[in-house]
Amino acid sequence: MAEKVFDVGGVELHVDQRNFGSDGGPSVRVYGEASGENIQLLRFDCFRKDPHYHYDPSGKNDQRSLDKASVPDSVAWTIEQLGQNLVEMIRTAGYGGVADRVDQTAVVQVLPEVESLMRS
Repeated sequence: MAEKVFDVGGVELHVDQRNFGSDGGPSVRVYGEASGENIQLLRFDCFRKDPHYHYDPSGKNDQRSLDKASVPDSVAWTIEQLGQNLVEMIRTAGYGGVADRVDQTAVVQVLPEVESLMRS
């Protein structure tokens, strides 16, 4: 899948496939403007073997693994986070100014297409 960018609700969602050695899968990177730069705020890597997500992947890179027993469908979990917890997650990543500008309703409207791309 070629990268698809959704510029919506004050953030950009970049959807593509990432592969690292024997692991990989769909990925969503969330970008926003902070200090005059377009910065990667969050990344969700829905990998087959080790699904995980990152707060501030270009900076502090706080990576959190997903437990496959409690999160059997990492794509569904990612879509849920983007739809319900995006503002809070951007704040946790350290970008409160970006979080204040997010239009969560606009983001929710593109999530069906984001999920479809992730599952294709």
